[in-house]
Amino acid sequence: MSRNDLIVARAGERWGVSAGRELLAVAETKRDARRLAGEAAKILRASGGESKVVVKGERRTFKPD
Repeated sequence: MSRNDLIVARAGERWGVSAGRELLAVAETKRDARRLAGEAAKILRASGGESKVVVKGERRTFKPD
């Protein structure tokens, strides 16, 4: 089984968990998305695969609107 990185990043107003370019799940908060990705990674590792959770930072700008 190949390595599966689960990526936690903004998905509009919510937080998404994706693998590659495919969005797998959406959560209301970053914390919930991290928890979901962590559980999924644990299941993937238990089935013999490799997996880690990558959390993408939010883009921030200090320019006036």
